[in-house]
Amino acid sequence: MEIAQLEMFVAVAEAGSITKAASALLRAPSNVSTRIQQLERELNVKLLVRDKRQASLSADGELFLDYARQIVDLAHEAKSFTRRGEPRGRFRLGALESTAAVRIPALLAQFHLEYPAVELELEASSSGNLFDHLLSGQLTAAFSDGKPAAPSLTGLRAFTEDLVIISPPSVNVAGAGFRASNPTVFVFGTVCSYRQRFEDWLEAEGIVPSRVVEISSYYSMLACVAAGAGISMIPLSLLETLPGANGVRAHRIEGRLGQAETWLMWRRDCRSANLQAFIGTLREHLAALPEEPPAAGERLPDLQVR
Repeated sequence: MEIAQLEMFVAVAEAGSITKAASALLRAPSNVSTRIQQLERELNVKLLVRDKRQASLSADGELFLDYARQIVDLAHEAKSFTRRGEPRGRFRLGALESTAAVRIPALLAQFHLEYPAVELELEASSSGNLFDHLLSGQLTAAFSDGKPAAPSLTGLRAFTEDLVIISPPSVNVAGAGFRASNPTVFVFGTVCSYRQRFEDWLEAEGIVPSRVVEISSYYSMLACVAAGAGISMIPLSLLETLPGANGVRAHRIEGRLGQAETWLMWRRDCRSANLQAFIGTLREHLAALPEEPPAAGERLPDLQVR
């Protein structure tokens, strides 16, 4: 069993296709297929279920995938160690969409300047997907909402987000008439922790939506609200950066639902030089930030915050 075989197997499992994996690996599809077949013969198990267009994992393949990822990661770590332990090679980082857009661009630029040999791959996704990918080894670390929710994870608090309800400018969500109007609400998918906060707020306010519409981006969400189609929840730091933000009204959320802590999380058993370097850069970045954030709406004077 060779590391190259395992790398190919992991690539096919993640791409769902031998052709796509071969393209990413800069290899011929026939070579990838042959090497994985050799691996299957060595293990005496069928790892992939193949058809003409795709390759999916068998039951044994699902079980073997986590081991393969761990072995590949350890191999990369061993290579880094032989190079005096200097951070280098692939570093897979996840982040919430809003965090990726607003909070970490400067951090990632600083990290790249300090460690140019590290090949950072960023996945922007929902909190649920990030959690799953972190546990499965697809990500080395991730910025997500709240403290680590599994004993196998640890982390550090990075940012605090002020969450606001956005509505059309003429709407006051605190009014009794609005509560009884059964508005349409715009949300992300079910694995989004901000969606859960929004639903908790709706329940606490006694608001029963007439429709719940899933949206795939904050830009679309803002456009729908500005058009008068309903209401939504969004981090204020992100809202202040979006074009058209002055076309909606932002309403503060009192109490715990109005603030979300963003944590950097990683697996306790991770001994990655890249991770340790990134944690160090993050600590430096956080220490350099202002102790008190700017007042809500200060960076966007036209934004209506109530």
